[in-house]
Amino acid sequence: MSDFTVLVASGGRRPYLVRWFREALRRNRVAGRVVVADLDPCSPAAAVADAFVAAMPVVDPGYGDWLEATLRREAVTLAVSINDFELSRWARLEDRSVFDALVRLDARRQRTIEDKLAMAQLLADAGVTSPETLLASTALRLGPEALKERLGADEFVVKGRYGSGSRGLGFARAASLPEAIARARAEVTHRDGRGEADPDAADELIVVQPRLQGTEHGVDVVTDLRGGFATALVRRKIAMRAGETDRAESVDATPYLGLARGVARALGHRGLVDLDVIRTDAGELSVIDVNPRFGGGYPLSHVAGADIPAAYVAWALGRTPDTDWLRARPGTIAAKAVEVLAVAHPEPEQARNPQEYSHGAAATV
Repeated sequence: MSDFTVLVASGGRRPYLVRWFREALRRNRVAGRVVVADLDPCSPAAAVADAFVAAMPVVDPGYGDWLEATLRREAVTLAVSINDFELSRWARLEDRSVFDALVRLDARRQRTIEDKLAMAQLLADAGVTSPETLLASTALRLGPEALKERLGADEFVVKGRYGSGSRGLGFARAASLPEAIARARAEVTHRDGRGEADPDAADELIVVQPRLQGTEHGVDVVTDLRGGFATALVRRKIAMRAGETDRAESVDATPYLGLARGVARALGHRGLVDLDVIRTDAGELSVIDVNPRFGGGYPLSHVAGADIPAAYVAWALGRTPDTDWLRARPGTIAAKAVEVLAVAHPEPEQARNPQEYSHGAAATV
């Protein structure tokens, strides 16, 4: 049995995270392995894992029992998920010792972070600046002129209240806001991922914020696995693709540390939380989105020198991580690229039948 097992749940299209956790074990000089759990046995992450576990859908009533059995059978030391809905399910699991391996928020904070309206209020209460946030129903009731006066803006952002993956995201001026909200109704969901056909009910699932002018940054707020503030990693976003940061430049985190500490106090989280932050020309900072997981921007800090997977492993071992793992080199510009993996191979005796494959190790093309 390996000394240390990392479970990457819903690894999907992130084979790099599996590789980085394997490297994290080596950097901490501990024997171990990285296991991927996913619905798709041919996911790229599964192809590079030391072992694969067929996952159960998070909406299945038996998911909790499946996860507990998986954690015990695989002797999991540390578990992370990349899926928002799975993290929501993790937060609602009973408080059992086997679930101590999960990097997750408690149920109360998870409910708040999933609700952009509640999250805006939590940040305001913690003294962290974020845009004033209204339900779509309130914005429509106010009308264009009153809305502009209330939010102090001429342009607005429309997004799903419980959004994941930029669902319902749109931009509009006051006069065209009803059309933007109407488009969002078809995309937004309830907290559990269900759609809503009733337009009036859907308007309770949409929020409206002023569109802030400035440069968008990604900020990873990192705490140790007991919740103590550890570091912030900051990137100036250069290009986006499909709602994720595609290219970014690492910048000095010092001006962002006050904001990062405020978010850490408000959330009381363990591990990494990904923020989207607008920095105005005057240097003012405002949090516009919060995701409690490794986000799409973290890889760009990793290749700039940070190594949060290695820090996770060190913390789980009761060690102090290398300080170099907690910072990225300012001025490093990083970009994502396409990688192609072989995710299954024909069995030797079936080589003439291209329809029959087995899951196997990856090969990078």
